[in-house]
Amino acid sequence: MTDRDPVPDLGPADVAAVRLPLRFRDLDAFGHVYHAEYLTLLDEARTAWFRDGLRLDDAGDYVLARVEVDYVSSLVRTDRWVSASFGVERVGGTSLTLREELRADDGRVVARGRSVCVLRDLASGGSRPVTEAERARIEAYAAG
Repeated sequence: MTDRDPVPDLGPADVAAVRLPLRFRDLDAFGHVYHAEYLTLLDEARTAWFRDGLRLDDAGDYVLARVEVDYVSSLVRTDRWVSASFGVERVGGTSLTLREELRADDGRVVARGRSVCVLRDLASGGSRPVTEAERARIEAYAAG
């Protein structure tokens, strides 16, 4: 898969979703969720998924090295919730490449994306390796 390939749909093994409410501040003057808020929603959901789904040792200690988003459909004021689903595409030495999908509460896909998340060591400020225990949990999750 190259950087220019479209982001694939998440498969049936990628069933764990994080559900987030849409907030008034997410909306623009026309009642649509502002495009940059999609990134905020994905970030909030990704951190929760790292904590609850993958059970990473330090779930919030990562930085985005790359993110891409394909906007598929608008989120609007009447969409009260959005669900984010994640699939593991690759596990590196210090990073994870994820497929990401946002769905409105009626089930329609509103965005698909891919992110590269680098795990951070708070003490040094640099990257940290994926631990063996984390790798085992990630691989078990990916296997479904």
